[in-house]
Amino acid sequence: MSEVTDNPVDARALHLQLAVNRAHSAARAGDLDLAARLLDELGELDGPGEAGEPGEVGRATVVAALNLRAKVHAQRGELPEADACWSRVEALAPDDPDAAAGRRTLAKIAAGRRHARPVVHTGRVAVIAGALAATVAGVALIGGTVKLIGGGDEGGGSGSVAEADTGSERLSEESRWADELKARLAAIEGDRTADAEQRESALDEVAKRLAMPGVEIRRHAGDVQLVFRTGVFPYDSVIGPEGAEALTEIGRRLADLSAETTVVGHSVAVPGGAPSGGSVVALNRARVAAQYLAQDSDLRLTDFRLVSADQRRGPFPATAANAPRNRTVTLLITPKGPPPTP
Repeated sequence: MSEVTDNPVDARALHLQLAVNRAHSAARAGDLDLAARLLDELGELDGPGEAGEPGEVGRATVVAALNLRAKVHAQRGELPEADACWSRVEALAPDDPDAAAGRRTLAKIAAGRRHARPVVHTGRVAVIAGALAATVAGVALIGGTVKLIGGGDEGGGSGSVAEADTGSERLSEESRWADELKARLAAIEGDRTADAEQRESALDEVAKRLAMPGVEIRRHAGDVQLVFRTGVFPYDSVIGPEGAEALTEIGRRLADLSAETTVVGHSVAVPGGAPSGGSVVALNRARVAAQYLAQDSDLRLTDFRLVSADQRRGPFPATAANAPRNRTVTLLITPKGPPPTP
């Protein structure tokens, strides 16, 4: 069995495999209603993904689910639904033998060459396509006391009765496989929970260590944003004394944190200038801010990522009153460690 990672696509594939396994076990135990409900809860399985694959899960698992759904429909006497499922199987796997055999038999039933008969057994009444069960490998999923009635055409033997295999050994194997899948899914969810808790703890530490007068802490899913309440640059890329002092102190505190820092320079759109797309002034402000962050700490200029924000995306709404506050920089502090859980 291949290794399972914490990739969300892998987890979804495991969930699908587990559901199909449960449905198969229910069908073999004779509970077609439960099997049908489990399969219906999976929804549409053959929608194309970005790369032409069936959604985000493996093609083989999807084909197995559709084949099982078709067989359950056939056992319940829902022949049009069974044919629709097998048609979808053929679209995904044109050489699938179950789909081909099933559709051939359904065509014979539709043409009157075979007949579906009701079968009564203890505790349940199921309408079974007898000839279909006799011809299509794997359709006879019901165990226990259920009997499948032959359709009487070529090779079938008129009135022949086939006792369905209880499949106790196979059910035991499927149960072990289901338990293993559940354990793997639990491990994946546990890892994600642990990563999320570690991330939250790291963000809490960053927010706590960098809280200081004149600085607003804005907490996000994966980082902490530091916003200065007043503009750091009175004009151009000339820093004000309060901004210089605050950045120097923040640099000292950053040196004790395991985090990555992005310095975002901001500027205000001016008449005749570019209204968007960032600016040289904003990038120069980010460079100046990084120098003050590094000067009294063990951090180097190369430890910072410098970017220019779009002129329309200042830390405060773009109004004339806020223009002095938007001549500034903001800091995005991202703790090192696992990425946010999707």
